[in-house]
Amino acid sequence: MSWMNRLVETYENNIGKRACADTPIMPIAHREANAQIEIILNGEGIFRNAMIIHKEDAPTLIPVTEASAGRSSGIAPHPLCDTLSYLAGDFSHHCAGNKERKSAEEKFHTYLSNLEKWVMSEYTHPKVQAVYDYLSQQTVITDLVSAGLIELGEDGIFEPKKISGQPYEKAMVRFRVMGEESGLGGTWEDASLIQAYTDYYLKGQQGRTDICYFTGEAATISENHPKGIVASDYGAKLISANDGQGYTYRGRFQNAEQAYALSYEASQKMHSALTWLAKTQGVYAGSQDKRIFICWNPRGKKTPSIFSGFGLTEEEVQNTPVSYRNRLIKTFQGYRDQFNETDSIIVMGLDAATTGRLSITYYHELAASDFLERVLYWGESCNWFFLKFTSDRHPYYSVETPVFRQIVECAFGREKGKFIDVDDKVLKDQTQRLVKCMLEQQPVPYDIVRALTVRASTPMAYSRGNRERVLSVSCALISKYYYEKNAERQEGRDDMKLNLENHDRSYLFGRLLAVCEKVERMTYDREESRDPNAIRLQSAYVNHPMQTWKILEGLLIPYFQKLKPGAREHYRKLISEIVLLFDDQDEKVMNQELKETYLLGYYLQRAELNQSQKQTGEEIKEETKEV
Repeated sequence: MSWMNRLVETYENNIGKRACADTPIMPIAHREANAQIEIILNGEGIFRNAMIIHKEDAPTLIPVTEASAGRSSGIAPHPLCDTLSYLAGDFSHHCAGNKERKSAEEKFHTYLSNLEKWVMSEYTHPKVQAVYDYLSQQTVITDLVSAGLIELGEDGIFEPKKISGQPYEKAMVRFRVMGEESGLGGTWEDASLIQAYTDYYLKGQQGRTDICYFTGEAATISENHPKGIVASDYGAKLISANDGQGYTYRGRFQNAEQAYALSYEASQKMHSALTWLAKTQGVYAGSQDKRIFICWNPRGKKTPSIFSGFGLTEEEVQNTPVSYRNRLIKTFQGYRDQFNETDSIIVMGLDAATTGRLSITYYHELAASDFLERVLYWGESCNWFFLKFTSDRHPYYSVETPVFRQIVECAFGREKGKFIDVDDKVLKDQTQRLVKCMLEQQPVPYDIVRALTVRASTPMAYSRGNRERVLSVSCALISKYYYEKNAERQEGRDDMKLNLENHDRSYLFGRLLAVCEKVERMTYDREESRDPNAIRLQSAYVNHPMQTWKILEGLLIPYFQKLKPGAREHYRKLISEIVLLFDDQDEKVMNQELKETYLLGYYLQRAELNQSQKQTGEEIKEETKEV
């Protein structure tokens, strides 16, 4: 139950903190709901005004019971703030049918009876008393009609209209009570009222008492655990055993009570903490079918964002491998300074298997020092040059670590319009694999490296902007894969600069491909944007390099003739130098499929040629334009 321990610890360390005032952690026996109507009362419970709440101000902290927090059918009123059908005693007077009138009457009497018990208890509160006095008069609908919030027909029946998107019976109401000391205070903002209800509810629980599996102590057991942990799967519950017909627990236990026993207080703490974490620190993978990942420290200390560039801003990203590494080290040192030896960092993945069931798909807990070391290593070992543009459209290259979503999209996605799209299920599963690789320091899966190589080797399937992104992401993962595969690797990578002594067949063929592309582009007019033969034949070149090179070599002849004598001699000499680096091999071996490393040779040779061209004052060619 490590995850339960950490969630309860998170709750106890962060409850009451105002650092995140917009999204505070929910106290025990409370939840957040969107209110549509605000009723203002004086201290004696006399109606003063009412207004419709703007959408941005709608989230409201309300007291709940175990039954009302998870209600889906039946009658289960919230203790204070609720919908009009519950707290308006005259709601039934304006319903069209007998069934609706009877239901509204039953809801109101149940609600008012529960509110009266709170008012009569030792945990009452002046604002609760004022609300009770007002609602006992049963004039809510009359007052809201007078305030212009609700419309009735000539027969006194509700008009079929809505308030902020909700029909009248489902419009949530909250209360603001004017007092001499508190001023115009909302019930959801009053800390003393919140504590009063928490004490009242915990003291008055009358459910089944058993040994809590979490605390090991006798306590009131929760039978209906909260839902709404993850906004995208609002109805899904993490803990539940209400399936008496299926096989949720049959075969192992005789009944649900034997399957688990978790006290109400423990359940509230862990669910409140998890809901708060999901809302404030959760990162989603997927657009429709989503999985949420949460990375946090139980004491509330800031952790680097492993899903969005480790917290580096665009201005901080550097254009050389050394400067990028120094920037990473400096950033992570800032994180290290706030942690001590006993601090931990947890990463959790949550996904809804069905509409009603939420599951933990991934859980890993590390010492904060180990977490930072492993994330830093990933950043240092998995990065490459990415083409960027300034505000005035000037191209430049920046060293970056591709984020998980970008890796998965480039490896398994398809271009749609200007974007690369990937199936949600693939995105969720592959993102989790990459998270596991990072945090557990496992090798990058070869199937991902291979998928990236295949995509980068079919450039005609992409627009030029996406083509560059796929190539850079591929090089980052290929470089990391072969760096870790090399048992004799030295401290730090040296594969982000052109290696003129590399005799690897694939690397050399990649260099030749870059030269071939460059020679043809050198003959283009300024506005010419067609793809050179090297790009159009790249997929064939990868599978049959020697055979395709002979074709490309022949196609280069007219382009060499268009070059100036000095340039022609330079590129022919470069091709000869590369060819001489090949080890003596027969043509059959030379024509075998290239390894992934050919992309490194291609990219770095191309970058070297572009840089040389820039240094000689020649204009930047079409390949550095963004599409």
